[in-house]
Amino acid sequence: MVNEQEIGARVKNGIIGVIRGSGEITQAAVGTVASTVQSAITGAGETGASAANLAVGAVKGAIGAVGDVGGQASETAADTVTTAVESASKVGSSIGNAAKGAVIGAVRGSAEVGTESLEAIGQTSRSAVGEAAAVGADLTTAAMGAVEGAIEAAKGTAVSVEDAASAAATGAIEAAGEVGEAAAIRVRRSVEGTIQGVKVVAKTTIGKEGGSSS
Repeated sequence: MVNEQEIGARVKNGIIGVIRGSGEITQAAVGTVASTVQSAITGAGETGASAANLAVGAVKGAIGAVGDVGGQASETAADTVTTAVESASKVGSSIGNAAKGAVIGAVRGSAEVGTESLEAIGQTSRSAVGEAAAVGADLTTAAMGAVEGAIEAAKGTAVSVEDAASAAATGAIEAAGEVGEAAAIRVRRSVEGTIQGVKVVAKTTIGKEGGSSS
């Protein structure tokens, strides 16, 4: 039986090729990431909770691919301030786009094998932010990408975009909360409000400032 780690490895290997072509995951490559993740999940033929776990593995693989290639690029690049800034910028934007594509693919793939969509959104968003922390990337970029991916994935489904965005935001904030209070506050600030025309309200008290959401 295919497990979370194997799915993560499959997705990671598939996406590393995408990144190595240009050194980053561009907005145009989000669809490729999404389809890679979706195919990995549906191809495993799992159902229920198992599919949700596979979705988490897939997201970890996507974010991990960025961390691996980004780290290699930084190590081999010329040691200049300009190169360092450009490398950090590429990794940051790639993390956001990887999270977006991974959440889209995970939600679509999970839906095909019978996992409840909001559960999948929350879990994959949480995983994206947690994995971004693990590779030393900006959590807010990953969180924003996850919420944007949830909104995109919800379109054309029975799930409302508001509920999808809320589930993604909540998962992202909870993951940031495990890093620390300051991280949770930063992520909450980044994902609450209006994103792509959708009002996003997180359903957690984590990261609230002064007892009120911001």
